[in-house]
Amino acid sequence: MSIPVELADIGNQMERFGIAAYVLTVRDDATPHIAHLAMRLDGDVLRCGASRSAAANVADRPNISVLWPPYEPGGYSMIVDAVARTIEGTDGLELELRPSSGVLHRPATPATPASDTGCESDCAPLSATGT
Repeated sequence: MSIPVELADIGNQMERFGIAAYVLTVRDDATPHIAHLAMRLDGDVLRCGASRSAAANVADRPNISVLWPPYEPGGYSMIVDAVARTIEGTDGLELELRPSSGVLHRPATPATPASDTGCESDCAPLSATGT
């Protein structure tokens, strides 16, 4: 089953998934760096505290992903791709994330057919244009 979610609905989805998410950036040696951070929605951007490694990584490679694990067994994960930058927040250095796309995703079961989006798993794209 696929459930479409608009990017404008990230706030509603965060009410279900919670504020804890994994921010995935890329190091200088092209290996991944993962930081578990608390997200907040501020208008149309996501904000979170910035670990030193994540801040250094987005300075050179601003395209990142954010992963919220399923909030129920067998449920969807929410994955949001964004362009990140560091800013000075009220409590220190923060990441400002501008979402560009996203998906609700869970592995396909053998009985799950490919959806009309061409996804071979049970996923639901988040629209960047609101359509």
